[in-house]
Amino acid sequence: MSVICVTNLTPHSVRAGTAAAAVAARLGEPLALHGVVEHEGSGAGGLQAEAPLSERLEAEAERLRGLGAEVRTVLHSRLDEVISDAECRQARWLVVASEGWGASAWRRGPLPERIVRRACAPVLVVRNDGALVEWARGRRRLTVMVGVDTSEGGGGPSAFLRSLREVGPCDIIAAYVCSPPEERERLGIHTPVRVELLDPVVRGIQALDPQVEHVLLREVRERVGELPGEGQVEIHLEPGYGRRADHLLHVARERSVDLLVVGTHQRAGLQRWWHGSVSEGVLRQAEQSVVCVPPQPVRARPALPPRTVVVPVDFSEGSLRAIAQARSLVAEGGRIHLLHVHERRLGDPDWTDHYGVLPEPPGEHQEVLRRLEALVPEGELAVRWSVEGVSASDMALAVCQAAEREGADMVCVAASESRLGHVGGVARELMARCHRPVMVVPSAAPSREPRGWAPEPIHPG
Repeated sequence: MSVICVTNLTPHSVRAGTAAAAVAARLGEPLALHGVVEHEGSGAGGLQAEAPLSERLEAEAERLRGLGAEVRTVLHSRLDEVISDAECRQARWLVVASEGWGASAWRRGPLPERIVRRACAPVLVVRNDGALVEWARGRRRLTVMVGVDTSEGGGGPSAFLRSLREVGPCDIIAAYVCSPPEERERLGIHTPVRVELLDPVVRGIQALDPQVEHVLLREVRERVGELPGEGQVEIHLEPGYGRRADHLLHVARERSVDLLVVGTHQRAGLQRWWHGSVSEGVLRQAEQSVVCVPPQPVRARPALPPRTVVVPVDFSEGSLRAIAQARSLVAEGGRIHLLHVHERRLGDPDWTDHYGVLPEPPGEHQEVLRRLEALVPEGELAVRWSVEGVSASDMALAVCQAAEREGADMVCVAASESRLGHVGGVARELMARCHRPVMVVPSAAPSREPRGWAPEPIHPG
């Protein structure tokens, strides 16, 4: 592993080289100084400005050796040679200055952005080298903000934070930009039409509901994970609409951040135009240095038992088998959440001005909870149980929303067979729509039931 610095020997690149050398020396990694000859634009004042090029690059390497780094030089005539280089693909960090590069054709974009789009290693785009150098030399803490992406495959920036703390102490702000209406819809939190019924704290359109905030804090905390090393870790939820990059930059400015870390999907062409790019927005407008982390290879998760399982219950024999299956999977200390969904009918209460998750109709709510609690075995201490009854027009959507609220690792549902013999009903809908793993328990003979505990049959009334 090595640290690679791409330079054209402008004053901006010289400062980036100083930061790269300080980091490499602290990590005990070699520094590869890659000089790039730019043929587009004459305003860069780069390597092509004077000759011989190799001598100027070697003089810069000698300066960086004086800072304690082990440095070697490589000269390139094209950027493509740097990006495709095998060493670059194995680099620990790739460092480049944010400014000082020649103007390029509008279709290609500035050189730092082109590197970010193609690099296989995290790219540090240096704006202010002072804070980075002092931190790498152990003279100060670094305030780092990471833009958290809770979607699958969005864990690259969080993983990079661990390598940062290997260099020196970091106070980390994990920032998540969220849209309150979208989060309420995802979690099944109903908002009343009459806004005056809301608590004054959550009346503003930009405010986060306490129920939603509780779930988001848990999700961001799980995404960031454990961060060994010295420094504080703070979670910041930023409600907002529009471009996520603008909100991240606002938080970074308000909190006087030294380094901003974001992920990049490295989309190209129409995909980048359609989806936009948070990393490019941050790169162009940030006042501090930025690290762009490329997508990381998906690693197989350890084979651990699920911690929380949601089981939809309709009090049929099939749902009893689903409960038994869930109990056989959850290890000690885990939780099973029993959920009954009342399908809304004509004549049910009007929930127009209700706030929160829609409950069962008043006449049925307590009875349903009693029947759900009766499914919990007496004296069960190894596993925690929780029960919930909700109302919904779309039963599958209600189960998906409950799984998000509860942070479920799995949904365990009983199968209902269609006329053609295939899995149908809610189970089929969940397999197509749920973002959590779904286990379908077949309506098979009792001999196929998991061994061990099984609930007693519940008789109505």
